[in-house]
Amino acid sequence: MGLDVYLKRFENYDISQQLRAEYERRMDLAWEQIANRGNNYQVSSQEEEIYSQQCQMIARTLGLDSNGEDPLVQLIRLPSHKYPDHNFKIGYFYSSNNDSGINRILSDAIGLDLHSIFNPLEEDDFQPDWTLARGICLKAIADFITHIEQHPYGVVPLTFDPNISPIQAQITSKALALQKLVAMKEQTIDTQPNTFGGWAGDFFLTEPLEVLAIIPGTAGFLDCPDLPCFYIVFQHKHLDFYLQALEIVLETIEYVLEQPDIDKYYLDWSS
Repeated sequence: MGLDVYLKRFENYDISQQLRAEYERRMDLAWEQIANRGNNYQVSSQEEEIYSQQCQMIARTLGLDSNGEDPLVQLIRLPSHKYPDHNFKIGYFYSSNNDSGINRILSDAIGLDLHSIFNPLEEDDFQPDWTLARGICLKAIADFITHIEQHPYGVVPLTFDPNISPIQAQITSKALALQKLVAMKEQTIDTQPNTFGGWAGDFFLTEPLEVLAIIPGTAGFLDCPDLPCFYIVFQHKHLDFYLQALEIVLETIEYVLEQPDIDKYYLDWSS
């Protein structure tokens, strides 16, 4: 799971929302006519196809596209002026829910993240206070630059899955640990990510960590709040990626602030 943020321009937000609600209402009715034929009734592939065709007809009737979207809604996604090849775009940001996601990195480093900048509401589409967001984003950039200069570190917590004991993992010596590393290297191919983790361990095959400290402690894992772990502190070589991402967030905010019809711009905050 991850967080995706999209910038949209609505020609008429209220009308678009009304059309979307009516489309979903009619879709639900169409599905009920097909599916509600008894508790044990199985919907066939033919009926699913009929339902799909009905949904497309409903969309056309309402003036929506084949996906039920208002064709007058413009999805903004432009390359950054400063970093055109970056994965973040003017109008699009993302953050995975793992330790390498921008929200985790920023929150741990400076106590601010994408949520802090935009203060999203519960609904998918919302209008942030763009001027306020710009000020918070500028502060986040300044604080993160200072963080990179003073503390260019990352931390990987290595917890111990309570369902897998060291005996079950069958690693009982240094030699077996080295064999496991060699085996994992031989199993990976160029099309696979070579930094990954799982029950067999955490592996950094493409770019080894420059470890600065191994600190014992505890951490939460699944439903266990205090599992023993080691915190691996390493020299982080990719913090500039997150700084550039923040600068693209700023570019997005300033793009909206430059528009003459700023009231038509919304963020779609999905996860």
